[in-house]
Amino acid sequence: MAHGSEHYILATGGKDAKRLRLLHEVYGPQTEALLHRVGLSPGMRVVEVGCGSGNTACWVAEQIGQDGSVLALDVSPEQIDQARRQAESRNLRNITFQVADAYTPHVPEGAFDLAYCRLVLMHLTRPADALAAMRALVRPGGVVVCEEMDLGCWLCDPPAEAMTRFFALNSALGERRGENFSLGASLHRLFRDAGFTRPEVGANMTLAVRGEQKRLLGMTFAEFAPELVQEGLASQDEVDQVTCSLMALADDETTLFGFPLVVQVWATR
Repeated sequence: MAHGSEHYILATGGKDAKRLRLLHEVYGPQTEALLHRVGLSPGMRVVEVGCGSGNTACWVAEQIGQDGSVLALDVSPEQIDQARRQAESRNLRNITFQVADAYTPHVPEGAFDLAYCRLVLMHLTRPADALAAMRALVRPGGVVVCEEMDLGCWLCDPPAEAMTRFFALNSALGERRGENFSLGASLHRLFRDAGFTRPEVGANMTLAVRGEQKRLLGMTFAEFAPELVQEGLASQDEVDQVTCSLMALADDETTLFGFPLVVQVWATR
């Protein structure tokens, strides 16, 4: 999710549903453990900023029960449509959806016990402003939880040039667009700058040698590859070659993937 005036480098709507499902399979278990750790419980009022296709929001709605409520926000109407369909398929009645951006969510301040986002701030040119907006959404004593990537921390064994090129090109594109795809490392400082005095930190990193999850990186690269060509950061031949190589590595059960580190930071208002 990004502000309406910003340019999100990945697909949205149904075209991105499979990639987001795989991403949730990779990072979701540790996200769920974190939310339980910070106190997610029945009856809570929760807001998710940048809900995507609704994977986390729907899970949260199941955890908090009918006495609780979830408001799921995303700037993309297509994502909101996908998320609403998922909630309906899971017969969830305690979740509502709203098209809104991270900077001006148009939600009453202090209305929530917990505000959450994953891989949202890294796609914004003004992440500090978005975090300040999230802080305003929770009541005094409420919790803000964010998970953001650090693209400088990943594994591939044995080493592969395609993987190195994937991360180099991804980072270069973020820099070109004024976004920080290594925000995770400094996320704790962003929290302090937003007025949180004692942020807590954790890590979310997954290893895999086999399975469909390994195709996540190749699918991600294929989605932002046109942006690389448009910006002159890579040729069409190069992005085609990298995409094919990433998919071949994903299918190779002798190659270990360590998905990019996601840093978890949370704090009480």
